[in-house]
Amino acid sequence: MDKAANVLGTHIQKILVTSNTREVKTDSVSAAINAQLEKGTRAFIVVANMMTTMFGSVDIPDYYIQALEEKNLTYFIHVDGAYGGFYYPFSETGHAMNFRNPKISSVTLDAHKMAQAPYGTGIFIVRKNLIQYANTKEASYVEGEYFTLIGSRSGANAVAVWMILFKYGPFGYMEKIFVLQKRTSWMCNQLDKLKIPYFRNRAANIITLKQEGVSAHIAHKYGLVPDNHQHPAWYKIVVMDYVTVDKQNILVQDLKEHQKE
Repeated sequence: MDKAANVLGTHIQKILVTSNTREVKTDSVSAAINAQLEKGTRAFIVVANMMTTMFGSVDIPDYYIQALEEKNLTYFIHVDGAYGGFYYPFSETGHAMNFRNPKISSVTLDAHKMAQAPYGTGIFIVRKNLIQYANTKEASYVEGEYFTLIGSRSGANAVAVWMILFKYGPFGYMEKIFVLQKRTSWMCNQLDKLKIPYFRNRAANIITLKQEGVSAHIAHKYGLVPDNHQHPAWYKIVVMDYVTVDKQNILVQDLKEHQKE
């Protein structure tokens, strides 16, 4: 988002979240809006997260919608489903982060994450009355419509996504997410027994452990991803298809040994 604001020459304003629950601080939403109004901003694009890549935390769009409509401001709500787009809709069916919510304008998904397509495969979905603003008809030498900023890209990626989705189908994907949810819950139960502090959104396959519960050696051995490579405060585990309970148990045993030291 910082890069997008830089390219487009727009202001960017970030919202605060609580450290342990990762919930949006509602008072910071109003503060952020007021800060931009003072700079002369009159329209807003809100980026709501559908599972952040570090914590798997999910925003509640109503926090933004209510604050913006109270001030009668023009706005668009974009859902960043880069990570959660291929997971959250299957694990949390009652969410309000899709086009069933009339306030949602657009959604992005990264198929190279949970769908495991080739790297760089992105999907952008927008309401029909808005897609016209992304069209560039000046590229007349290109057959068909031209809607992307990046320009030329590999068509093999699109074919790969089609094949992956065709192979799984809706029910295959539901089964996949069901298994990952069970494995993630198993790991959380082990961490509870060890009294290791962590954060997990109940509908996510990401477990983010506080740094004090994990040694640097264990983090390096298992390739746990830090929130900051210089001064980590959190390390995350992502439970994928190949992260079986047997493999998780090896990590659990190392964590037990670390506690004995």
